[in-house]
Formats: sequence, structure tokens, C-alpha cells
Amino acid sequence: MEVERSMQNIHLDHQLLLALVRKAFPHCQKLNKWEILSGGALNTIYQFHIDQGTFVLRLYTRDRGHCKTEQTIHKLIDKMVSTPELVYADETHEPWAYSIFELISGKHISDISNEHKAPLSYKLGHVLATIHAFKFHQAGLFSKGIAIGQPFEAGSSPYFEKAFSVLSKRGNARLRLGDQLADATLAFMQKNKDFFPTVKDNICLTHSDFKPVNLLYNTEGILFVLDWEFAHAGIGILDFSILLRHRKQFPLDLTALEQGYTNSGGHLPVEWLRSAFITDFVNIVTLIDTPPERPKLFHQLKHAIQTTIEHWDSIDSLCQCRESLT
Repeated sequence: MEVERSMQNIHLDHQLLLALVRKAFPHCQKLNKWEILSGGALNTIYQFHIDQGTFVLRLYTRDRGHCKTEQTIHKLIDKMVSTPELVYADETHEPWAYSIFELISGKHISDISNEHKAPLSYKLGHVLATIHAFKFHQAGLFSKGIAIGQPFEAGSSPYFEKAFSVLSKRGNARLRLGDQLADATLAFMQKNKDFFPTVKDNICLTHSDFKPVNLLYNTEGILFVLDWEFAHAGIGILDFSILLRHRKQFPLDLTALEQGYTNSGGHLPVEWLRSAFITDFVNIVTLIDTPPERPKLFHQLKHAIQTTIEHWDSIDSLCQCRESLT
């Protein structure tokens, strides 16, 4: 089920869009075709075709700093993680920073058939291990590229602390969940706090939006990872959290996912599934707390919390009962 955007798309006419494209392709005289793409809730994304080929243009309508972050990360992971080529970026452009990427020929993993479940799942694990192999000396949110702007203290449990803080206040999240579920969620988190990851020597590049809309799989078995604007120096289990929340949207073999990760040098906690499901509360609670009103999305997120709490004692049941989210 498609959910609501949090920010409306920016509609550009031919001349305005062409002016942006010409920064990357100075000799371009016209756009042969262009359209706004669906997917994502924040930025506006155009696909356009010119004589040189087909490309994607992203307007950073929420935070222009994400443009610089994506530029820096693309340079960091070049040739290690498959991503669309970054053709051009301008983080200083007004009123919106923007980037232009090559268009990747592939399918979102939500469109891949069941017969590819095992190889796709193994590849997902392998790619996550490759991403998490990029280590940092300090954990935190990026600023000005990949400099740490908001650090996470050593020994802290930042995802637990953030979720707990949001739910403890009388803000949007508590109002939308209702006091009964909010209090039950706080009690559940406190009881199972040990399953939340703690900042130690496990700080790595964390994509933070590792879900089907950002993952393309082609006929050669290459997995391309899109949209790095929310990446940070964090703890890798968060990426499993987001992927598993969307697990019914695509063919997933949990054993193959784990093998792909560990065989590629990744390390998972013994009860990594429980850790992933409960760590996802930070994503869910933060989304629920964010304006504007998005009833479809909030209904799905609320159900995800309830399902985790109700089926916590049976990990197999928990894995089977997760409702797919967008």
C-alpha cells in the first residue's frame, strides 16, 4: 500500500529543469522527456532523457546538507559498493541543492520473483557487510560531508535513547500512538534494553534507509544501493532493522541473508533478529513523531510496534507476522 509523502513534490517547467541539467551537460538544448518519479517521501526526483542518455535528478528539498553527504559517501565507497554514478552535484544551488545520477537498469527488489530469493538474500547480506566494513573512530550523525556533527557517546545506546526520549515527551508520537500503547512500548523497550546495540568498537558506515525502494537488482545479479542522504557513522544492525520491516515486500531468505553477511566478514549478535526488530523502534517512533499527518503510514507503523511486542516470545512467529510497510 502506497503511503503519503511528508513533503509535496516540486514541479518544474521545461526551462527550469533544463537550466539545472545544463550545469552538467552544457551543450544540451532540450529535454526529450521528463517525469517525476514516485518513491521516497521527502525529496523531489525527476527522470529525464536527453541525447546523452537517461538520468535522474534529485532536489534536496528538506536538507541541502544531504547533497554534500551523498557526494562524499559516493567517493568513499566507489568501486566497493554498486551505486548509480554521480554525474553532477551542487550543494550551493538556490533554492534547492541538487544532484544528477545515471539511471540504473534494474528492478526494485520488491519486483523480483521468488525464484531469486536465495541469491538475492545472499547478495543483500554481502552488500551490507561491504557497507559496514567502512569503519569510523567516532559514532554520530554526519555534517558537512561525513564529518561527525552530532556525536554518539562511547558506551551509549543511541537508538534506544532516541526512541525512549521521543516517547517520553507529550509530542506527536505519543499523541498518535495513544498513552496506552506509548507506555506499553516504553515498558517493553526498558525490559529488553539489552537487545539495543551499544556504541563500542562497532562503529561503521550505516545506510539508514536500506529498504526496497532504494535497492535495485539487475539481470547480472548486481545489487545497486541508492539514496545515501541519511547515512551516518552508526551500528550496522540498524540496516537490518529497516530491511526486515519491509520483509514481505520482497523475496527474503533469512538464512541466506545471514550467510551472505557473515561469509563476507560481517559480525552479528547471537540474537540478531530480536536486536533488529527492537532497534527498528527508533525509526518507527521517529517517523510517527514527524509532521505532517500521514494516517496510512502511521497505521502501518503502529501495527509494526504492536506486532513486535505481541510476538516477541516466538521469533519465528515474529518474523512471519510482520506486516509489510512502505
